Amino acid sequence: MISRVLRYCYELSRNQWLKPGELRKLQEKRLRAIVRHAYGKAQLYHSKLNSVGLKPEDIRTIEDLKKIPFVTKQEVRDGIPGRSIAKGYGLENCVQASTSGTSGGPMPVFYDRRFLDYSVANWYFRKIVAIGLSPLDKMVSIEYGTPEPSDVNREKTMMSRGAKPKPMGRVALGPAASMLSRLRKRIRITDNAEEVLAEIVKFQPKLIDGNTSYLRVVAETIIDKGVKEVHPKAVRGDGEVLDGPTRKFLENVFECDVFDEYSAWDFGHGAWECVRREGYHIDADLLIMEIIRDGEPAAPGEQGEIVVTGLLNYAMPLIRYKVGDVGILGEDVCSCGRGLPILKSVEGRMVDCFRLSNGRIVTPKTIMTTIQDCPGVSRYQAVQEGTNKVTIELMRRKDDPEVSVEELVARCRGILGDDVKIEVFKGDRKNLKAKFRPVVSKLTVSGETRWTRARSNKPV
Repeated sequence: MISRVLRYCYELSRNQWLKPGELRKLQEKRLRAIVRHAYGKAQLYHSKLNSVGLKPEDIRTIEDLKKIPFVTKQEVRDGIPGRSIAKGYGLENCVQASTSGTSGGPMPVFYDRRFLDYSVANWYFRKIVAIGLSPLDKMVSIEYGTPEPSDVNREKTMMSRGAKPKPMGRVALGPAASMLSRLRKRIRITDNAEEVLAEIVKFQPKLIDGNTSYLRVVAETIIDKGVKEVHPKAVRGDGEVLDGPTRKFLENVFECDVFDEYSAWDFGHGAWECVRREGYHIDADLLIMEIIRDGEPAAPGEQGEIVVTGLLNYAMPLIRYKVGDVGILGEDVCSCGRGLPILKSVEGRMVDCFRLSNGRIVTPKTIMTTIQDCPGVSRYQAVQEGTNKVTIELMRRKDDPEVSVEELVARCRGILGDDVKIEVFKGDRKNLKAKFRPVVSKLTVSGETRWTRARSNKPV
């Protein structure tokens, strides 16, 4: 509903400038309400709280959250619709999205109407203004397509029970959607980046938003084809880690500032950079983000697993939801003056971390920064084959500059240690799919062969 979206635009704009103490009061008020609702309406959380002898009135503050057991993506997915969807929110009254499926396969996600309106206000207003653009600037979003066939079949089975959830799109904005459709364009990620680039050139957006590794492919295509007609005011990556060398490369090609965002369809929001780029502003009025290390809250500056509690989606509550990503909280607020807490760094997926024999854990961002910073490296895939073995395939194009394998191995030993065997292969990009993970650990995704491909038999 457009009037409600506009009201939420004002509310979210105001909330970001609240003082930390004021934000905390708002969070805790919404926390008490969502816990009370989830306990009474969603069987998953009724069981979770009962399992440790808790009642909703036991959760009053953010510190009380740690009393509630964690919930995993598998638990939520297995509970759809009977246990995970709140009573009174039939799927036919919800708006449906889906996770991308890069971690454990796609999961259908259901938003209630009010939460969707808040989401639209955040997506198309607050986060756009924060990077120096206007909501009326033209924007291209480069996205993955529909869920994979196995998940589509599961959803069809679920819908055969009579539920027909409404799609995203016109639900929140009503008639205004037709006006905004001229300013917003979605382009599906394909294996042919030239097609995507042609659509960008035709549309002439001020903001290009998309999967980080695919933005690099588009940038390489701009260089290869000598395209001069792409002039965005800003580029924003999401869905993957943005390492420093990749940010610099994108800025050089697109000739504008490059921003990063951390969010997921599961909970709708997350954290985002403003023009100062001093960290990620957490959407603290919409969710509570914890960083957990060894089961306890991590100190600012310490890395740990990201755990999210959504505060406004009453259709499909997520409380202490283990996202599966690694992050680091910041200690200070941004110099821009916003009171929103800061997520200092997003380090990548837990399953993509390299776990070494000495107990050390090396995050995807550390690995990506090290490899991408080596002169001549463009696209690559680093795979942990075992606790003491890593292979790196350099996916080269015909005109790519040579890479010093000795320098690359030396850089990697600096983060992995001398006892890890590192083999480097030089391959090509034949049959390389658009959906791609540059860092993979076979220790955790051994059953998901879609993320790796056969290499040549001989290392360099």
